[in-house]
Amino acid sequence: MTPTTQFRIPSDLKSLFKDICTYNKVSMCEVVIHQIQSYIHKETRDQSLVRHLRAKETQRQTGLIKNSRGVWVNPNSIEPDDNDWRSNL
Repeated sequence: MTPTTQFRIPSDLKSLFKDICTYNKVSMCEVVIHQIQSYIHKETRDQSLVRHLRAKETQRQTGLIKNSRGVWVNPNSIEPDDNDWRSNL
């Protein structure tokens, strides 16, 4: 079973959406899933997004990150840069 996801939509929009789905004999869930799939299909035509998603998945699976040269490394192996503004946070 898939996990439940909750989000807020205006009640008048939800009511109209529900009425239209009922009229067309489809579940609201089916329509939302179809729209999400369509959005993903459209957006993943952007190759920079696809590269970003692949890098994010690699990072999730391996725990590695890309260094300033774009090489995958262990995050603990990167020495802090004292000139980097983030080191002052």
